[in-house]
Amino acid sequence: MKEKNPKSSQVNKPLFLRSESASSTVVGAVLLLAIIVMVLSVIRLSYIPEWKNDAEYSHMNDVWGDMADLKSKIDLMTIILASDPATSNTEITMSIPFHMGGGDVPLIGPIKSSGTLSVNKDNCNMTVIPNEGNKTKIRCGTISYSSQNRYYVDQNFVYEGGALILSQGEQSSMMLYPSIRFSRVSAKKYNVSIHAVEIYKQGYIPSDIVSSNTGCSLRLTGREFKPLYDSMESSNDTDSFTLTINTNYPDAWDLYLKETMADARVTDYDIDKRGNSVSLTFPSGSSGESLERLQVSKTVIKAEPGIGI
Repeated sequence: MKEKNPKSSQVNKPLFLRSESASSTVVGAVLLLAIIVMVLSVIRLSYIPEWKNDAEYSHMNDVWGDMADLKSKIDLMTIILASDPATSNTEITMSIPFHMGGGDVPLIGPIKSSGTLSVNKDNCNMTVIPNEGNKTKIRCGTISYSSQNRYYVDQNFVYEGGALILSQGEQSSMMLYPSIRFSRVSAKKYNVSIHAVEIYKQGYIPSDIVSSNTGCSLRLTGREFKPLYDSMESSNDTDSFTLTINTNYPDAWDLYLKETMADARVTDYDIDKRGNSVSLTFPSGSSGESLERLQVSKTVIKAEPGIGI
């Protein structure tokens, strides 16, 4: 009697079961791929813009530091040139590196935003007219940085007349102040000192403009500190004056002058803002406050932008 073949007693798995197992593997892979694509899409649409926005905000803080350093070094040059007459024929040179581009996120967002550094792109000038009529005009000029951000709001930093202004959209505010001082001599008498910075370049037109997303530097040369007017040296009595500033940022200057008057506790003045012009008259003749002494001076700074730090 023949023995039964044990192999023949085994029941073979139906073909459709093996086919179903292979199909489930493919479906699982497709679902996994879909999940990966969905996660990447969420990151791209939701997280990357926020990361880029934060990175560009950080870059704007770096630029703010560069512009603040610019003002600090010009102030230092002014102190040196004004304090030592022996330096009147000696030029002082300093360099400032600028972070022109930023906002990149490694691996997922390597593209940088860019910026533009300009010298004397905008017009700014100050005019001081004492009541005795000896007009003094200063062509201030400007140094400005304009951002070209992709996510964070664009900002424009402007140095003019000794002030550092932030312009964002249609709004502008003065972040660091120029040197306009009201000092009380007696109950109602004041000494006034007006010092402006003139940004000089070799030829005022065209302006020097550098646009980059890498590094840039600005070379500053302090040329001279120059007294322009002193009422104590005038043959005529000076008991009032008008300061007029022509600028692209009148709102910032208007608010600054009002704050200056409030801090000095001056009440007898008039401020008039018309278009791009802001005028301060002191005293206006309404409360008995008077001008004891008026001094006007300027520092001449040569500015040269260039590629590379």
